[in-house]
Amino acid sequence: MKHKHLSEYVAHLGSLVLGKTDGRDFAVGNVTNDSRKIGKDDIFVAVKGASSDGHEFVGRALAAGAAVIVHEKDIDTSAPRAIFIRVKKSYPAYAAICETFFDYPARNLKLAGITGTNGKTTNAYLLHSILSDSSLKTGLISTVCRRTGKKTIMSERTTPEAYELQETFREMADSGCTHAAMEVSSHALDQNRTGSAKFAGVLFTNLTGDHLDYHKDMESYFSAKKILFDNHTDESSAAAINTDDHYGKMLAEGAKNMRLFSFGKTPEAKCRMKNLVLGEHETVVEVSLDGKKYILTTPLLGEYNGYNVTGAFALACGLGLEPVKIIESIAKGVNVPGRLEKVPNTKGINIIVDYAHTDDALGRVLTALRPVTRGKLICVFGCGGDRDRSKRPRMGALSAKLADFSIVTSDNPRTEKPEEIIKEIIAGITPSAKFKNIPDRRSAICEAIKYAHPGDTVLLAGKGHETYQEIKGVKHPFDDREEAEKACRL
Repeated sequence: MKHKHLSEYVAHLGSLVLGKTDGRDFAVGNVTNDSRKIGKDDIFVAVKGASSDGHEFVGRALAAGAAVIVHEKDIDTSAPRAIFIRVKKSYPAYAAICETFFDYPARNLKLAGITGTNGKTTNAYLLHSILSDSSLKTGLISTVCRRTGKKTIMSERTTPEAYELQETFREMADSGCTHAAMEVSSHALDQNRTGSAKFAGVLFTNLTGDHLDYHKDMESYFSAKKILFDNHTDESSAAAINTDDHYGKMLAEGAKNMRLFSFGKTPEAKCRMKNLVLGEHETVVEVSLDGKKYILTTPLLGEYNGYNVTGAFALACGLGLEPVKIIESIAKGVNVPGRLEKVPNTKGINIIVDYAHTDDALGRVLTALRPVTRGKLICVFGCGGDRDRSKRPRMGALSAKLADFSIVTSDNPRTEKPEEIIKEIIAGITPSAKFKNIPDRRSAICEAIKYAHPGDTVLLAGKGHETYQEIKGVKHPFDDREEAEKACRL
C-alpha cells in the first residue's frame, strides 16, 4: 500500500487537532497504538486503555524510530526529530488515522450494523446469509469470526480494534465484497473504533443488563449503543429497531433522520409480528409490512429467534432486497457456532451449547428449550470474572426458576477466584432449588451428563463458541462441545 503524507492524516483528523509542533510534511510508515510494533517513520498514537496508558510509552516509541506522536495528554515534546500532534481525544484520532492509512475502505462497502445486548451474532449471520443468497458478495464481522471474502479469521472480540477493523474492511473491498454484516459492540462505539463509517442499515435487538463494569449504568450503556444511530447513519440509512424493547422504543422515537423499520408485536410497529408459533423443530412468525403479509419459517428455536428473524427481515427489506428471497434464505437456516448448538450423542440426551452469558439471554434460552424437553431441563453455567458482577445473582435466580436442576461452575474466571464468583451467583438461588456447586467446569459437564436420562436436555451456557478458558491471565484450551462429547464416552 502506498504510504500517505502526514498532511493527509492531519486533514482527516480535522477539528480533533489542537496543535502541531512542526509544519513538515513527508510520507510516513505504518500506524499503531502499540509501542512494541513501532518502526522507523511510523505514527504512534498514545491511547489510554483499560489496563495501560500509551502516553507512558512515548519514549519507547521515539527510541524505536517513531516520526509522529499523536497524544491527548501533556507530554514532553522536545524530541527534535519527531512531530507531536495534540488531539482532543486519542480514541477517535486513532480510528481516523487508521481509516486514512487503509484508504477509507468502508466507503466502498454497504455496511449492515447490528447492536444490542443479545442476538447480535445470530443477526449478523442471518444478514450475511440473506445478502449472500441475493448474489451480493458480503463480508462478516462477528463475535465468532471475520469473513473477508479471501479468508476466515477467528475473532478475539465482538468488534475489532480500529486498525484491525480498517484492515478487515480493506481486505473485504479488495476481494470484491460490496456489502458487510457486522456486530457493533457498545465498547467499540464508545471508543470510536468505527471511525467515520456510515452504515446503509442498522439493527437494534434489545438492551438488558450487561457490561455495567464498563458503562457503570444502563443509561450510559444505552448512550453508547445510540451512537451507531446518531453518528453513523444518514437519511438514506434503514434502521430496524425492536420497539417491544423499552430502550428500542426510546431509540425509535429519536430516529428522525433515517428510514425507520420498527418491528415487534405492538400495532405501532412498521413490521408487525403476529401468530408466533414455537415448534419443536422450527419457529414460525407471521409479519405484516406495508400492508402485505409474510410468513417467516426458521429452524432457529424460541421466541427470541422469532424476533431475530423478524429484525433481519425488516432490515433486509430496508436495504432493498426482495422479500421472497429473504424468506427463502431465512427458511434455509444458518449454523451459528455456540448458539443453541447441538452436541451429537448416542445417549438420547439433548445437549445444547449456547453463549448465553447474561440473565436475559439465559432466560431466553431456557424458555426456548422447555417446550422441546420431554424430561428434565439441566443447566450448567457460570459467570465471567472481571466483568459485570450485578448479573451474577440474577443468573442464579433465573436458572433456579426455569431449570429443573442447575450446576453452578466456572466460566472464564480471569483474575478472580472461581469460588468467589460462584458464591455471588448462589446468592440469587432460592434455598429450595435443586442445584450443585462444582467449580471445575470439566467436572460440572461430566456430572450434568451423568445425571441426565434419555429425553432430558442439558444446557451448557456461557461460553458457546469459545475454545479456551481464561484463568489468571492464561487461556487454556477448553471447548464445551468437545468436553460434552468426551463426557458422553465415559
